[in-house]
Amino acid sequence: MARVFLALLMLPLTVCAADEQRLSFLEQEVRNLQRQVQTLSRQIDELRTRPDRPVAASSPLAGQTPPADSEQWLDAKRWRQLRNGMSELEVIGALGPPTSMRTEGDARVLLYAREIGASGFLGGSITLRDRVVVEVRQPTLQ
Repeated sequence: MARVFLALLMLPLTVCAADEQRLSFLEQEVRNLQRQVQTLSRQIDELRTRPDRPVAASSPLAGQTPPADSEQWLDAKRWRQLRNGMSELEVIGALGPPTSMRTEGDARVLLYAREIGASGFLGGSITLRDRVVVEVRQPTLQ
């Protein structure tokens, strides 16, 4: 009888240890899921900031997405080569994909920007009409 009573007293301890292991496992799984959500959220943010870029069928980039983190545009020599009358594809070939695009009336503006520190950024832009360069604003610190 004493053995049965002792076994009944030990039962909650055994159950508690098993619950503790399950709880520890579940906590680890939650941490893993949180990391995955953070990674996926970062990827979604990157995709949201990536502009839609049409690529001509004859272009060597057709069917390929240029890297989003292209830093070619940071080279001042590339900006000095830009001229009014160049095509949009020539600009993207020289500077890489823009960090964003916007429409201003009948013009399209390719924006190139990078955050510098907590309060500033380096930014330049190319204004296009009918996919042809009409204005080049070289990057400046703002």
